[in-house]
Amino acid sequence: MGSEKECVVMNDLTQGKPFSVIWRFSLPLLLSMALQQLYNLADSIIVGRFTGEAGLAAIGAAYPITLIYIAIATGASMGCSVVIAQLFGAKRRRDLKTAISTVIVSLLVLGVLLGGAGILLAQPILRLLHTQDAVLSTASAYLAIYAFGIIGNFVYNTAAAIFTGLGDSKRPLYFLMISAGLNVVLDLIAVGPLHMGVAGAAWATAISQYVSAVVSVAVLARVTRTQLDLPQDAPRFSRSLLCEMCRFSVPAIIQQCCVAFSHTVLQRLVNTYGVTFMAGYEAASKIHNFVYMCFNTIGTALSSFAAQNYAANKPQRVNEGCKASTGIILIFTAVALLILQLFPAQLISMFVNVEENPGVVDVGRLYLRIISPDYLLICFIIVGGGLLRGVGRVKDFLLVTILDFAIRIGCSYGFSLALLPSLSFYPLPSYTGMFWAWYFGSAVDLAVLLVLYYKMNHGGILDHSHLST
Repeated sequence: MGSEKECVVMNDLTQGKPFSVIWRFSLPLLLSMALQQLYNLADSIIVGRFTGEAGLAAIGAAYPITLIYIAIATGASMGCSVVIAQLFGAKRRRDLKTAISTVIVSLLVLGVLLGGAGILLAQPILRLLHTQDAVLSTASAYLAIYAFGIIGNFVYNTAAAIFTGLGDSKRPLYFLMISAGLNVVLDLIAVGPLHMGVAGAAWATAISQYVSAVVSVAVLARVTRTQLDLPQDAPRFSRSLLCEMCRFSVPAIIQQCCVAFSHTVLQRLVNTYGVTFMAGYEAASKIHNFVYMCFNTIGTALSSFAAQNYAANKPQRVNEGCKASTGIILIFTAVALLILQLFPAQLISMFVNVEENPGVVDVGRLYLRIISPDYLLICFIIVGGGLLRGVGRVKDFLLVTILDFAIRIGCSYGFSLALLPSLSFYPLPSYTGMFWAWYFGSAVDLAVLLVLYYKMNHGGILDHSHLST
């Protein structure tokens, strides 16, 4: 057999009915992302309950920067996962072994550099965002500790990306079940009996991330050694494969960072409305991002599905997977929209005491009710992005995301600071302008993606000959 021997199949996405394959593959990814988002939710809920709106506002001030960290880790892992999936689908075992070790080394170094920068620059960054003095020291301590823990987050995301590219979405879920449970327990202990406040929540998150990293790397080492039967003499690092992964990862990182950076720019606007609004916005944005990131797992699943089938020269199956993913995400959208429209106040009340903080609940309720219908547009955008990443057209999706970012930021500032206050008949506070701005960016996103999808299907772009590996 020699070098032509096929690697053991972890989960071959080129076989079976697309709807069933994507559903079974995406469900563990969905649960994994839900657990990962619980890190942030647990921090905010427990801190808000124990310390009130001041602690919640402090975490909210640091949250956009933590999103940038997550965006870089997620974007890098998404791009690497596509290359792993293509090599796996094409049965290139030697390159697969080299790609796995290359991505581990590269993302570990990136995590260390970003973690160090976050520790040193936490307070200057928050001052740049006009964070109010009342929460500045608390927020900067939270951000510095979170930056220390980001190395563990990068390591976990690296292992999860490799498993996802190999078609295994269950193991990352198991790692996170352990880590998320530990995070909640440590949160309750640190913020409760130990009275460590916001800093205690940050330490709980950091420790949990390192536990997840150690477990995931240990399992990955065992799996690659015992189950994949990869060539032992393969190079441990390849500049060409790193460049190929960067071709996918850099646009994905920029795309993810555009989303995170939009939160950062908006946080500067949010900070001008005072601590009560900051707390309400923080609670609602955590719920919104929980829903969005869970939806995004369908796009991640479609990326791996499309990458494997694209490499296997099955363009029709790629299209079938795209349609199946759309059906799945529409079901999730209907459920999320119903819950957020009917129970927004109840969701916000998880973070604060309603009687003591009625203004926080009012802000959060408006946020969720205004933004949630936009999921009907966002769900199609997520599917389109997953398809483009899977077939290697990440630059197209990056362009769409930048347009969305520019339009939404411009509308948020324009509506909130200029237009709405001048309209005496407008029944809602001016800050709701930044909520309505989501619709303008999403509409542009969707229109461009529909044009791209049409060209891909009628221009032969899905043909295997366009694959460059």
